[in-house]
Amino acid sequence: MLKILAAALVLRLINLNQSLWLDEAISYFAVKNYDWWGILTKFSPGDVHPPLYYLVLKLWTDLFGYSEISLRAPSVIAGILTVLLVVKIGEKLFNRPVGLLAGLFLAVNPLAVYYSQEARMYSLVTLAVTIAVFGFITRRRWLFFGALTAAFYLDYIPWLILPVFFPLGLVPLIFVLPWLPTMWQQFQTSLQMAREVPLWGQVVGGFSFKALLLTPVKFVFGRIPSHPLMALPMLPYFWVIAHARQRLLWSWFALPILLGSLISLFVPIFTYHRFLFVLPAFMLLLASVAGRKSAIFIVTVSVVSLAIFNLNPALQREDWRSATIYVNSDPGRVILPSFAQDAALRYYGAKMDQKDSPAYLVRYVQEIFDPTDSQRIFLEKTGYKNVEQRNFNGVVIWKYVL
Repeated sequence: MLKILAAALVLRLINLNQSLWLDEAISYFAVKNYDWWGILTKFSPGDVHPPLYYLVLKLWTDLFGYSEISLRAPSVIAGILTVLLVVKIGEKLFNRPVGLLAGLFLAVNPLAVYYSQEARMYSLVTLAVTIAVFGFITRRRWLFFGALTAAFYLDYIPWLILPVFFPLGLVPLIFVLPWLPTMWQQFQTSLQMAREVPLWGQVVGGFSFKALLLTPVKFVFGRIPSHPLMALPMLPYFWVIAHARQRLLWSWFALPILLGSLISLFVPIFTYHRFLFVLPAFMLLLASVAGRKSAIFIVTVSVVSLAIFNLNPALQREDWRSATIYVNSDPGRVILPSFAQDAALRYYGAKMDQKDSPAYLVRYVQEIFDPTDSQRIFLEKTGYKNVEQRNFNGVVIWKYVL
């Protein structure tokens, strides 16, 4: 087991200091600029997530600072603990070899590694749900209730796991009641955003059969470019787990995805990474019936996918660090980020108080946040001319001069 945990740690430390991407910078913004009460009462009403992750991150950063590695460390720790818990669950439901194999599958899984390196809540959500499952099968009610309550306060999508534990899983909802008014406020804010920015639904997860097909593909190949046809090479995976007969694991894996798909027909919530908490069930199902050749194949696919991702910078997170260095190299600048993009720029020290030429237009997902292209039109009507266009791994910046 120690070798598996060591492998999990090493894989999660590779490139851990890469540039924060926008959502991670928003996590930083929340814990840096708000006190504990402010996170609950000022930041959260305008966010789309419950507050527990930000509170945990604030406690951590108060102790260890705000570097990229520090911001991501809680997710790394959660990812490793999840591997440990998966081993224990496999031992309880099957035997020690199955538990160790499931732990190995999760340790090297590209998607699990990726979100164990992100300063967002998804790795902690996965840990909380896995602890809840462990508490459920070992009949440790206090552990089950506490972990499931934590999962509900980390993200809203884990609420879809309630039918798996019905009716026992309803008990933690009692502890969520104080948060319901703020949750309703967040829901109204999200609906308003969807009305004002029509493409926002595509960002937060509108349902499509393509998205549904890509979910298991991402569970296997991680963040490397995917196509629905990549589901075909995954047939051996489903051939393997089709022989699994563990009802709890099947419910844990399939029910949240099915319910999320149905809800997304009306409210856009379906993005594969928000269902990361079902990935341990997928790994356990595979391990429960995988033979030697199947196990070698699964580990090989994961390791190759990780290598492709880590060796190709273009596949990695948006490079706001380099983008900021680029614009800061000009002593006279005007930076025009839209929406909340200034969080990433400010983290890396972009100086946005200059009012002289040149101007730098940040066109990050412009078609969503500025669908009429109003900023570009304003600049060009004012007399600015576009003289350079740069792309920092997804962070697009256009340079204008008068």
